[in-house]
Amino acid sequence: GAGLGDHIDRKEGQEHTFQNADPTRRQLNQSFAVTEHCSKPLHTAISDRIAEGYTGTTAIRKDAVRALSLVFTGTHEDMKAIEVDPEKMEGWLKANYQFVAQEFGKENVVRLALHLDEKTPHLHAVVVPLVEGKLTAKKLLGNRKDMSARQDRYAKAMEPFGLSRGVRGSKAVHNSEGWYLGQQQQAQEAVLSDLPKLTALDRINPTRYEEKVQERFKSVSREKTDTAIELKRRTDQVRHAQASQHKAEQEAARHKEATQAIAAQLLQAGKAGITLDSSYALLKAPEAIREAANTLFQAEVRKLAEAQLRPAAELYYRGIYQLEDSSKATREDYERHQQHDSQETRSHIAEEITKIFNQEIQKRWGVALSQEASLYKELRKKAADLVRELARTILQELRKALGLEEPRQQRKSRGLGR
Repeated sequence: GAGLGDHIDRKEGQEHTFQNADPTRRQLNQSFAVTEHCSKPLHTAISDRIAEGYTGTTAIRKDAVRALSLVFTGTHEDMKAIEVDPEKMEGWLKANYQFVAQEFGKENVVRLALHLDEKTPHLHAVVVPLVEGKLTAKKLLGNRKDMSARQDRYAKAMEPFGLSRGVRGSKAVHNSEGWYLGQQQQAQEAVLSDLPKLTALDRINPTRYEEKVQERFKSVSREKTDTAIELKRRTDQVRHAQASQHKAEQEAARHKEATQAIAAQLLQAGKAGITLDSSYALLKAPEAIREAANTLFQAEVRKLAEAQLRPAAELYYRGIYQLEDSSKATREDYERHQQHDSQETRSHIAEEITKIFNQEIQKRWGVALSQEASLYKELRKKAADLVRELARTILQELRKALGLEEPRQQRKSRGLGR
């Protein structure tokens, strides 16, 4: 459990276990102290829980399963929609906690952690498979039917949050596409090759035999449908990738033409003794040159946004609410923030931030973006994401400054749901 613990706990010095995490969002992660073991290193927590709860008379096998690692999440789009709504996210966390406690036993939980610093929000849980004093993952998990039923129960618990169950009985695993489709084909052939034999009893009552055969063919039909759906999805992915590659090749060809055109223009200008300035490049140059200039311009704007949009957004946001230093905030500051913070207000602030940034663009390059331009809309969305994150961060700072929310270390000892 040491490596898994390093990943879940984001242990310093073990960054190779969470390379996909964004360090600037790490403070958004949360850990919940469901039991006293949750504050210990994971491998120690697992051992201590076993020592505490194991009442068997025989020694534990060396290859025994000592812990189960669980991940609770949904599609990227659905989970992001939940994340932006604090009330919905809080409800989703509690529903998951209650599900883990009910299915695996609250006393067996040695880790419960929310990760918001990776692409898709998700909840990690690690449980020790102790059942009636015995260490038995097999009994706790059950057979394939039991695990499918657990997925059904989880889907029911997630319905209030707009999440629905995946394909029941799907053969999908995290593996290569060819392997996946091959497994589907093998499953169909296995069903067909294992048709029930016609017994003497079936000869007397052929209806019974017919029902068994029909059930087998229904199973094959379901497998075939799953395969067709998956094959179409993957075919669409390949087609989309090919289209993207073709588009990239076309853009590369245009950029090459633009470079050659620029070289020819410079050569001719040098012969004629003409000095090329920015107005000449924008108004007189061929279309290819303007396209190349536009591509370079957009790249520079995005680079500037990466460097300056976040600090500019925070400066503007704090200035609006007069919260330059959250640690010195008063109750009036908190109530003012709570009164005015809304989706409409955030949208207005994001729009103003984008306009201010657009003015900086005009100051640097002599041209402003149209509000209908795709790059403007891209910057507007980035500003909205920053404002949403700022609202959440500053609210946490205000609550902490006013003693309305315990520091994270104290919150661990209280645990979720107590």
